[in-house]
Amino acid sequence: MTAAPAGAGALARATGGARRALERLLAAIDRHALACVLGGLAVSVGLSWYVAWHAPTSGWLFTSHYDAGFRDLLIRLRNVRSAEHLGVLYASHVGTKQYFVYPPAALWLFWPLTWVGKFTGELCWTLASLLSLAWLVASAARHACRWRWPKAWAVSLLVATPLSALVLQPVGVHLALGQVGLFLAAPAVFDVLCVRDRRARGLLVGVTAAFKLYPIVYFAIFAIRREWRALGNAVGAMAATTALAWLVFPSYSATYFFHRLASGGELRHYWHNKHWISSSSSVYTIFFRQPFTGTGPERALAFALCLAVIALGVYAAWRQTTEGREVAAFLCLALASTIGSPVAWDHYFIWVVLVPFVLVESGPLPWWRTAALGLFVLACLVPIRLARNEDLSHTAYDWVFAVIFAARNALAGTSLLLLVTAGLPWRQRPQPSAASTSSSQERIAA
Repeated sequence: MTAAPAGAGALARATGGARRALERLLAAIDRHALACVLGGLAVSVGLSWYVAWHAPTSGWLFTSHYDAGFRDLLIRLRNVRSAEHLGVLYASHVGTKQYFVYPPAALWLFWPLTWVGKFTGELCWTLASLLSLAWLVASAARHACRWRWPKAWAVSLLVATPLSALVLQPVGVHLALGQVGLFLAAPAVFDVLCVRDRRARGLLVGVTAAFKLYPIVYFAIFAIRREWRALGNAVGAMAATTALAWLVFPSYSATYFFHRLASGGELRHYWHNKHWISSSSSVYTIFFRQPFTGTGPERALAFALCLAVIALGVYAAWRQTTEGREVAAFLCLALASTIGSPVAWDHYFIWVVLVPFVLVESGPLPWWRTAALGLFVLACLVPIRLARNEDLSHTAYDWVFAVIFAARNALAGTSLLLLVTAGLPWRQRPQPSAASTSSSQERIAA
């Protein structure tokens, strides 16, 4: 009869001991923040060198599986070199497979790599990606934990960034393919969570939306907060950056916006791409693979569901904002823009690094939200792409199909579950954290 209470007491003591050890570790990092930042930078340089040396010759980076090292980055560089000689950037035929799927302004992100050699470019790109990840994590820690910037950067560089690269699939795949998402995610998170100057808030989000369209969904966070000046800044920054790119690249801009985007070519070129059909985690893609076939009515339903998911993300973000959970609100918008878009590759789910800050931002969460967050993290820890049957050769309905179906839809399913639970009302609302209270007061004063 006493076994259960004794076991519970032992668990509580173990949990308390682990918490105290973590607090001592964080206090030590805080006391030696500069040394930890420098050590973290050294670790990032070492990781960058290892990735640049190892990724091109292997299909595995730590625990992450991918198909070809720096493939996406190398294709983008070929696109940039073609643009330098006024060559083709966007295919004129809307059914042609398209590799440069960004607005023309994104050319500026890749252009500096044409000035250096291949290995140096891959090394610098990887290091910049890791530093962007560190910036993202430090911004979330600064807001959710109310840490000083030196402590936030020290913990991020020395602990969180290397650990994320080692164990999280989206981060590992992002580094191995040479993707651009972290360069856009970090300034957006910093802008939404940490910028306090009302004259500047929203500018970084707007610029990122000019480089890639997905961040447009983040504009909703300013409307939810009723930060109309920040919303205007975001729209203005996006328009100004796009206009500047249009002046520099007029023909590419006209082709992208009037031909590829308005005609639906940016969407249709995926329809017969086996890799997209098997591996994209968008709710749109689900209707192109077994048991669906991508017929006209199924495509219409899929598009409607994409809009519904984005609406759900906005509602869940509003719900989280009313509870004083701004990191959770941003995570809801980020995941909604990811699975509600026509394509969602594994590396789009780098937002998993925000989960720890959702858990600590404003008091305890109900068990169902915690469970949804845990399932999402679990889906990001497992190399599920190994079970996706990317050549689409398996068509039978058996236990193998069940495994393939689960692997193909795990990220979309857990993300959708997270959005649903975040949108459910919770009567026992926690008191707003110091971070949320402070930012709310500043917004009211502004």
